[in-house]
Amino acid sequence: MPLDQTTTCQTSFQVDFACLGRTATHHDTDLSLLELAIGNRIPHMQECGGHGRCTTCRVRVLAGEEHLSPPTELEKRLAGQRRWGPSVRLACQAKPRGDVKIERLVKTLGEVSRLQAEGVSDERGEEKQLAILFCDMRNFTSFVEANFAYDVVYIMNRLFSVLGEPILANNGLIYQYVGDEIVGLFGLDGRNPEEVCLAAVRSALGMESALQHLNIELQQQFGLDIEVGIGIHFGKVIVGRVGHPSHQQFSIIGDAANVASRVQAANKELSTNILASQTVLEELPPDLLALGKIEEVELKGKSRPMRLYELTGFAAPDDIFLIQKDLYLLFQNDSGFAGEFYELLFSIAPSARQLFRNDLEGQIGLMGHMLKGAIYALSRPQNLKMGLRELGRRHAGYGVADEHYDLVGKVLLLTLRKRLGKAFTPETEAAWKRTVELVFKYMKEGSRHKRPSATRKDRRRQAV
Repeated sequence: MPLDQTTTCQTSFQVDFACLGRTATHHDTDLSLLELAIGNRIPHMQECGGHGRCTTCRVRVLAGEEHLSPPTELEKRLAGQRRWGPSVRLACQAKPRGDVKIERLVKTLGEVSRLQAEGVSDERGEEKQLAILFCDMRNFTSFVEANFAYDVVYIMNRLFSVLGEPILANNGLIYQYVGDEIVGLFGLDGRNPEEVCLAAVRSALGMESALQHLNIELQQQFGLDIEVGIGIHFGKVIVGRVGHPSHQQFSIIGDAANVASRVQAANKELSTNILASQTVLEELPPDLLALGKIEEVELKGKSRPMRLYELTGFAAPDDIFLIQKDLYLLFQNDSGFAGEFYELLFSIAPSARQLFRNDLEGQIGLMGHMLKGAIYALSRPQNLKMGLRELGRRHAGYGVADEHYDLVGKVLLLTLRKRLGKAFTPETEAAWKRTVELVFKYMKEGSRHKRPSATRKDRRRQAV
């Protein structure tokens, strides 16, 4: 009697991740697009861990839309709120039942912060309290005159890239570039004023640290040292979309933006690098910051002098800042840090290599992506908790035990010491230790709610 083919054969299908040159083949119609990406070690943003609490896993369906499960109620609601077309889906919600071709819409960590502007209405403005950061390059005219045009463009792009990272890492939005100036906004997501102002301060201090590293590179290549002035102000603005109906742009309107620009300009008068207005300091705990000059300054367009504070650092170690300030050194080469991590891991625990014998290169890329994502998510702690608990749950399914966390923590700190060199100060090391302990705490919490154990084949695909 012939076997019933309907019960012995399972139809496989393919999900093509466009722009990555990667294809996932599967036959389990109960897996979401995100789960397929994770199972095939395809980097995919998922800040909340795939729980439908963020939209970073969104994709655009290029082909095979009819082969996806119908949009969930969550997706329908988001599509209406954010003006998504029918081809935009959440990878954590959509389940493929046939061949599909998709592209990730959030490809970098910086794009996560930019999503905050999506909630701005097309029809009316909204009043918000924001921390506004202006950063201006000094002696821009002489810099342009002394260098070739193509070199100027290259240097400006390097500068904006390096200075923009601290804004994005602190949940800020890069609002605009005006000549040699970059503007960051903090608070569009409705956080409380203290969190908003603290994020802006961390960003400003992080920009100063990143510029020191960049200047070493520019001095070697062009004999150039760049100086900047940074100003921060906290106040009310109107947020909305402005312009012709066919070409509206996200904009802020209000006196607070003008004041922030004037605060930045006062750096020249006071011979300082970072200034914050009194409205910023009033929202922060007393004695949080290390201060330099405190001056009453007459700002253009203001009838009364304004008290400005020079920011020189934190009065006591701030773990998030200490970790963020070395982003430039950690990720100059996206896969460099992860490669060094696994090389050291295998030298200490050679048996771990067998877990990655099929796709170590892919794992190196994924580990770098995950580490950078975790650092950025420090500014969004609720999403970080959910994402780490989900990561811990998956690892438990692969057979990861508590002793593995101890090994990974040890190797991570050793790799950081090697990578950062003199920048890995005792304060920085202590900050990393506390943060790693917190990360592992959430992962272990997630491991207590694991799915059934993975197969031997799946364990080989494990991501440490």
